[in-house]
Amino acid sequence: MSSDPLNNPVYARFGVTPLINAGGTHTTHGGSMMSAEVREAMSLASESYVNLVELKRATGDFVAEVTGAESGLICSGAAGGLLLATAAVITGTDSKKIAQLPDTVGLKNEILTQHNNPAGYMKCHEYAGAEIRLSGDGNGATATQFVKSITEKTAGILYTFAYGPPRNGLSLKQVVEIANDNAVPVIVDGAAMLPPKSNLTRYIDDGADLVTFSGGKYIGGPQSAGLLAGRKDLIEAALLNSGPEMAVGRPAKVGREEMIGMATALQLFIESDDDARMAAMRAQAEHIYDELKDNPNVTVSVEHDYLQFHVPNCVIRFNNGSSEADRVWQELHQGKPRVYIARIDGGLAANMVNLAIGQEQVVAARLIQAIG
Repeated sequence: MSSDPLNNPVYARFGVTPLINAGGTHTTHGGSMMSAEVREAMSLASESYVNLVELKRATGDFVAEVTGAESGLICSGAAGGLLLATAAVITGTDSKKIAQLPDTVGLKNEILTQHNNPAGYMKCHEYAGAEIRLSGDGNGATATQFVKSITEKTAGILYTFAYGPPRNGLSLKQVVEIANDNAVPVIVDGAAMLPPKSNLTRYIDDGADLVTFSGGKYIGGPQSAGLLAGRKDLIEAALLNSGPEMAVGRPAKVGREEMIGMATALQLFIESDDDARMAAMRAQAEHIYDELKDNPNVTVSVEHDYLQFHVPNCVIRFNNGSSEADRVWQELHQGKPRVYIARIDGGLAANMVNLAIGQEQVVAARLIQAIG
């Protein structure tokens, strides 16, 4: 391991400059940092060969235990979980249907969701051959509209949770009630919805049939791993649609090292002290706030609401508008030391989840320098 993460020889070899991550667990900049225990477990896993399907079932049992679901599976991130969940509701465990994907001619192939469902990850469902059907309008759907949108082609219903204020329209519980009345399974995309830790069980408790989470964000697993949990028959269908089977999910395979790393990270996560972790992050955010609060060019605050800001953030809003925020973002990202910070409407947000102790001082100094 490099003693200085900002001068890491494995990246220097290729001319890529490491950075301080004050932007959160975004896929674009590396997800989260794996602990030494996770890295060691992955290294040990690489020293032995196992039957991958046996390992998938065994680690999946642990996912089920943690989430309260009937069954579980470690998948290739939440995006891979959406692909497998979609394939599962289309094919079930029918080997002929599994072999047919992504061709869905003659199969139920529609994934229904409200019109205001976040659109960014819809492609994950289309990869399995599904077509997206939207109900309602930009304010969501009413129960009457949603019921009328269910057809003989509806294979599953999608409900996505995402950062930001609550959306209008039907809640998950309302969607589940409609889905149950029409015998259609519900898929929940909860990719980034940890913390709080209680969300690991919340969506299953609310009646979702399949739930996927990113493993490489707040849980601290490998960036390319995730969790899929839900009904036993649908998880079995997801497994049969995944690698090493010759199925639509084979390109989204998960190696033995990643499965062990993900399971190790999940164990450490459920044993961790969330309150202590939050308190440490709030102290870091408050340091940046204290350094910037008297700057006349910005308005700063420490925010943590489990909606837009799942962990403590120092939010910086620019009095001269978003163009100034863009300039500062570029200067931070291109300067030395290089700093990645999250963009928000009209400003920036320094997210503490990936800051090592002491790095908040560097981030504050770079912000002062860039803002002027």
